[in-house]
Amino acid sequence: MRRRPSQIIAICGGSGSGKSTLARKFVGAAVLATDSFYKDVDDLKPKEDGTFDFDHPDAVDLEECADACIKLADGEDVMIPVYEMRSAKRVGTQLVPSPKNAIVIIEGIYSFHSPLHEIATLRIFIDTPIDQRMARRLRRDVERGRSTMESIKYSLHVEEAYSRYVEPMRHLADLILMGEEMRGGVSL
Repeated sequence: MRRRPSQIIAICGGSGSGKSTLARKFVGAAVLATDSFYKDVDDLKPKEDGTFDFDHPDAVDLEECADACIKLADGEDVMIPVYEMRSAKRVGTQLVPSPKNAIVIIEGIYSFHSPLHEIATLRIFIDTPIDQRMARRLRRDVERGRSTMESIKYSLHVEEAYSRYVEPMRHLADLILMGEEMRGGVSL
C-alpha cells in the first residue's frame, strides 16, 4: 500500500502565545518542539559579559530539528534530545513515533527560521497580545519553579528577542491566528 504524502506544519509565535496548545489539537500527528533541540550550554559561545543568550536562534540546532521532521514525514520513528531548561543541558533522548495521520507538527519560536521554513508545507503564526503572552509565561514559569520576580525580569528579555527574531517572521505565515481566540479552542 502506498503511503500518502506527509504534511509538515510549522507553528510559530511568541513565548506563551499558544503554540504547544494548538499543536496538541492535531490528533495522531507527530509533534516536535524546537525547545527540544536547544544546544548544551557547553556548546554555546558566551556573550561579552559571560552570560548566554538562549533567546537567539543560534542557541537551537535547527538543522537537527529539520532532519528529525523530514524523517518523521518519511514515516520513520526518530530519537530526539531531551533538554532540561534548568541545567541548560541535553539529558537524554526520547522516541517520537512516526505520525499516524501523515502530519508532522514543528512548534516553537524559531519554527519559521531556516531550514524549518523551507520544509514546512503550511506555516501558522499565532499572534497573541503581549499582556496575554506575559501572563501565560509568568504562570508557566512559576509552575516550573521560577520566582515571580525572576520570571518578570526574564520576560523583558524574551519580549526583546521576540521583536528581533520572531515577529519579523510573521510575514512568512500562510495562516495567522489571533491568540486571544484560542482560549476556547481552535477548530481546524
